[in-house]
Amino acid sequence: MKETDCATTANVLTAAEWGDDDENTPVYAVVSAVAKVEDTDPVDLPPLYNAIDSEALNNLFTSRSESTVEQLTFQYAGYTIVVSGSGEVHVKSDSEA
Repeated sequence: MKETDCATTANVLTAAEWGDDDENTPVYAVVSAVAKVEDTDPVDLPPLYNAIDSEALNNLFTSRSESTVEQLTFQYAGYTIVVSGSGEVHVKSDSEA
C-alpha cells in the first residue's frame, strides 16, 4: 500500500482508490472495498445510502466540487470507512478503528 493522507493505516483491512472519472467514484470504491473484505458480491451488501448520502459523498470529493474536505469517516456494514481527498478509501474493523 502506498503512503496515504488517511489519518492512520493501522488496522486497515483493505484499501481502494477512486479517481476523477464517472465510473471510479468514491461510492464505487467504498462498496468495492467492503465487498472485498466480506468476500461477497457488492450487490449483497446493505445499501450504502443507509449509512451516508451517496450522492453527497461523490460530490464532496470529485473534481467538480470546490470542497476542501481532506477526509471523511463513517460507519458502513460493520466497518469504519475512511475516504480521503487524495483518492483513497480505507476499510477498518469497527472494533479496531
